[in-house]
Amino acid sequence: MPISNHKRLSFVNFPIPFDHPYTIPTLVATVGASAFLYYSLQASHKSDLKEAIRQQVVHKRRHLKRKQDKFASLKIENQYVNPFVEWKQPSISLLDSVLYWFGINNNNQIPKIEQDLIDALPTVKPELDCNSTSLTWLGQSTCLITMRGLKILTDPVFEHSKRLRPPPCSLNELGKIDIVLVSHQHLDHLDEKVVEKLGNDVTWYTPLGLRQWFVKKGIDNVIELDWWQEIHHKEHSDVIIASVPSMHTSNNEESLWCSFVIKSQSESIFFCGDTGYVPELFQCIREIYSPFTFAALPIGTFEPAAMFKSLYMNPKEAIQAHFDLGLPRISIGIHWGTFMKSNEPYLSPTQQLHELYSKIEDGSSRFITTSFGETVYA
Repeated sequence: MPISNHKRLSFVNFPIPFDHPYTIPTLVATVGASAFLYYSLQASHKSDLKEAIRQQVVHKRRHLKRKQDKFASLKIENQYVNPFVEWKQPSISLLDSVLYWFGINNNNQIPKIEQDLIDALPTVKPELDCNSTSLTWLGQSTCLITMRGLKILTDPVFEHSKRLRPPPCSLNELGKIDIVLVSHQHLDHLDEKVVEKLGNDVTWYTPLGLRQWFVKKGIDNVIELDWWQEIHHKEHSDVIIASVPSMHTSNNEESLWCSFVIKSQSESIFFCGDTGYVPELFQCIREIYSPFTFAALPIGTFEPAAMFKSLYMNPKEAIQAHFDLGLPRISIGIHWGTFMKSNEPYLSPTQQLHELYSKIEDGSSRFITTSFGETVYA
């Protein structure tokens, strides 16, 4: 048998010039890029598998008779997911993503002159001693609701930084708060300083998976609720707090997200957390809890649509939700004009809402926006 003259390939045959100034950086970059690609592909594969399971569950639930079962919370691999046909994972091209994060396509049109901003987004001092049912929008999704002698605060955020306008009042000025509703854990809905300030002096109602976050801060007066779960408030048993579904996300999806219904013997108030538009869901909430005295409905953060369509409603969708809910006596637009996380003009949510609703308003129900701090009575 002839003897091959080929030598085995080795680093001896191809010595690496470690003394060259670009060798080490090149090796590090190559290994790093390879590792990034590997783990990205692994993560993508895992995400695809989870999405396939989610779609199977949604398909199986289509023919369930009880809509509460159809829209029950869903957890896959220890992460909550959205059990809605309408849910699509937010997608955006790399180029559009870069343009978004660097604000290159930003069309917010925020005035550079402070007085112009003050005139466009006025604030008033809220009426805090309310003996009747009322709702006061304080900015973003923070609302003060008075009902049956209770003061109820929603998604409390009083942080000043990055706000277009400061809050209309301080947390201290609100006086004694009885209940705080937290729809999810995102920073524009849960202010850590407020949590530490209020502590165990209030009863916190949260979605599943969020109580432990409070407990680590020494706060245990926290009640977790699953979707469709109701509880009589212990200090005021004729008031029911109910958690209802929404289509959104949370930090790492380790805790759930939700909206809330506050119900007494004579009234119901709907506080909508962040959500994309799901017609059948809002209709289901109407069937169980309407008629509503108030509905607080988010109307901002909708551009670019490829990024936000499944996460937030635009004004047109919010109006559709208003009708799906059975025409609450008064719906109030929230989640706009406070923090700019999206590309639409900063006044577009309220302008679009009024323009669209004026064409269909029949006088039986109202859908309005208010100044920061303006108190609306039932």
